[in-house]
Amino acid sequence: MLTSAREQVLLPKTDPKRDKAGVADATCRPDPLRRGVAWGAMLIGSAIPNIIIRVAGDGSPYLLPVAQTILLVILAIFADRSSRLKPLTGFLLTLAIVRLGWFAIAPMLDDWAPLHHAMTSASWGAQQFLERLLLALGALLLLSTFIGRGFSREDLFLRIGDLSAPARPERLLWFRNPIPWTRLGPQLLIVFSVALPVFLFITLRPDFDQLPRLWRLLPWALATAGLNAANEEFQFRCVPLAHLRNALPPREALWLTSIFFGLGHYFGQPSGPIGVAMATVAGWIWAKSIVETRGIGWAFGIHLVQDVVIFCFLALSIQPS
Repeated sequence: MLTSAREQVLLPKTDPKRDKAGVADATCRPDPLRRGVAWGAMLIGSAIPNIIIRVAGDGSPYLLPVAQTILLVILAIFADRSSRLKPLTGFLLTLAIVRLGWFAIAPMLDDWAPLHHAMTSASWGAQQFLERLLLALGALLLLSTFIGRGFSREDLFLRIGDLSAPARPERLLWFRNPIPWTRLGPQLLIVFSVALPVFLFITLRPDFDQLPRLWRLLPWALATAGLNAANEEFQFRCVPLAHLRNALPPREALWLTSIFFGLGHYFGQPSGPIGVAMATVAGWIWAKSIVETRGIGWAFGIHLVQDVVIFCFLALSIQPS
């Protein structure tokens, strides 16, 4: 598949001469081996093995993510020694670190007796924030994947971006001509603000008699949602998209990262197969906004609102403490 000129402008500017190990330019036909390894590694590092094990029966909570991490690191070492696969090295390490951080390090810290006691003694809102704070520790580990690679803040999309940049038409969306993100963003926010509450109402069965307690939890809702949205945008979109910039065509990179993100929601919120589909589509839209606006403004903003909604529904679905 050839990348069009319109797709080229969505990628960070790179110097093809700086990497003599065969880093592919975005205009080149993607290497089938590179494509196969990228998708295979995504499936290896995804939540699919965890879903299978948890559905089939109990197992060690840490053995699987550690094994996945080791396998991905070994794959990254081999990729780094191959001219065809070298552009995937950073992405493979990113998958390994995300898997280790979210499913091994954070749960281990949560089970550590002193920290576990402190968290159980805290209020429910504080517990939600601290759990997201543990997950954010993986973001520090991800910074190691950029050592010696010359990435800039722009390459990582760490800015608000051009909020009025044109959104490209896609089959999944309802418009057939480019429209500005200042028009598409609010429309998407409305769509999400209808679909998500309906799903959460059906699955969580909230008790609306507890609505008054939401006012007390509002500061925790905003803090938790902001932390979680920033963390997920960085770990699941900014970093992997930056590493895939010269490895896969932009559209394929969007779907690759979005499916990885969606699969991780099977036991989260939204949950189950429908939740996976919803999170995948949302992840794809947020990734599309990041690439097209060259920043995380729209992705973070919409994600933040959705996480506040999830927090509120979770609060209404538990017994008041």
